[in-house]
Amino acid sequence: MQPFYSIFVMIGVAVVIATVLSALTLFFGPKRPTAAKLAPYECGLTELAPLPERFPVKFLQIAMLFLIFDVEAVALYPLAMVLRQTGISALIDIMIFCAVLLLGYAYVWRKGAFKWTF
Repeated sequence: MQPFYSIFVMIGVAVVIATVLSALTLFFGPKRPTAAKLAPYECGLTELAPLPERFPVKFLQIAMLFLIFDVEAVALYPLAMVLRQTGISALIDIMIFCAVLLLGYAYVWRKGAFKWTF
């Protein structure tokens, strides 16, 4: 437990700072909403006419899923570099990691998150 003490302290400090800053903005932030402040802002252009339907955000969902799976795949690289030094335990870790990654990929595929049709 001793080696992880500094990590727990850092996480605790981060949580306290985030909570304090959020509370400060909640209590002391300006609360005068106007029509201009509540209007949607898109690329610096004002809205000429209301949109006929809700804007689909499917491409954003696919981009987020790509980033998640890409970062997880990049996490394999350091493990692969030390595979010979660590032996079979690292190989088992990589296989478990890949199984969880494949399970998550299959889940989002089954839910239809990768379909481009709107």
